[in-house]
Amino acid sequence: MNSKLFCGLLLSSVLVLSGCASWFNDGEGLILNPSDDYMDVEERAELEIPEDLRELRDTDPFPIPEVPEPPNPRFFPKRPPLPDAIYANDNRDEVRIQRLGARRWLVIPEPPTTAWPKLKQFLSENGVSLQFDDPGNGRLNTEWLRISDESYRDVVRNLLKDTKAAAGLQRGQDRFLIKVEQGLRALTTEVHVRHENDSLTLPVDDAVAQLDGLNSDVPQAESDFLSEIGAYIAANVSQQTVSRVAQQIGSVKKAELMRDTSGLPLLRLYLDYERAWATLGQALDNAEVEIRNLDRSTGVFFVTIDADLIGTTEQKSFLCRVTFSCGGSNNDHNLQIRMAGENDQTFDVRVLDDAGQQPQDPDLPQQVLVLLREYAT
Repeated sequence: MNSKLFCGLLLSSVLVLSGCASWFNDGEGLILNPSDDYMDVEERAELEIPEDLRELRDTDPFPIPEVPEPPNPRFFPKRPPLPDAIYANDNRDEVRIQRLGARRWLVIPEPPTTAWPKLKQFLSENGVSLQFDDPGNGRLNTEWLRISDESYRDVVRNLLKDTKAAAGLQRGQDRFLIKVEQGLRALTTEVHVRHENDSLTLPVDDAVAQLDGLNSDVPQAESDFLSEIGAYIAANVSQQTVSRVAQQIGSVKKAELMRDTSGLPLLRLYLDYERAWATLGQALDNAEVEIRNLDRSTGVFFVTIDADLIGTTEQKSFLCRVTFSCGGSNNDHNLQIRMAGENDQTFDVRVLDDAGQQPQDPDLPQQVLVLLREYAT
């Protein structure tokens, strides 16, 4: 190639490339380069938040929970603790009524934020107005209903008519006091109800009307009312909605896994003694754990748990793992499950070995307590 022609082509290429570079890199070409835009930024007025949203200005919608320092890390000197086991409970997706003596309540496999609007929709569709509505405390009081011999199109008035007739009560007005609470397990809701008749119960102000520890004037009205709510929710009649105002209901726990000052795991139940004791017994029964003995006066269950039911780190011999013979009675754990009261509404549950000492496997108590919590109702 002619040297002059080559030099000319080389010079032309350099000029074209330099022109393209300026075309791509400056602020006036086809493709803008934003790397120096910050030099032209102008300060603007502060964002104005509407009055009704100012209280949410400093609220983090997705807060990151703090992870506390383990109080006694010596239990896990060479490894972190095992994650909690996950248990499948055949009844966890059912809407059901629980009973304890004369007490009854409805258990819904949904968080309070979705159960609350469904409960209010049930009342609305039956033409029952509310005289008291306090979502922060999970409280609803219906209006006073005057029931006569006429026929009604809604289930609430019909059930009141039938239950009052069966009880021989023909006078007075009726209402229901409703309390919505967080269930024992996560993402569950409890609904407690009390029926009142103003000829049997002296009416009081809605804000101080109580249903804890008090029996309904017509117990069958309470039972039927809970059944109707449960059937309505189980049938998925209402749409799935989330109530922001009911978020505080779910913040009050009934059961909490935690560690004491020594770093030992415990399950804290925020229940009265009768229900706490019954909850432990039912959880063991639901999990099909063998109860060898029990002592209600000292709050102790003596149980035998198969190691295959819980996730532990107990070492098995090489021979049994090779021959698949690790199962059987040799894997059973004889344990004590002890319940002691902090006060008359708070009880701590701990897991000990059969001699009343801390088990050698540090993961064993934690996994047993998770088992109890998941099968509790």
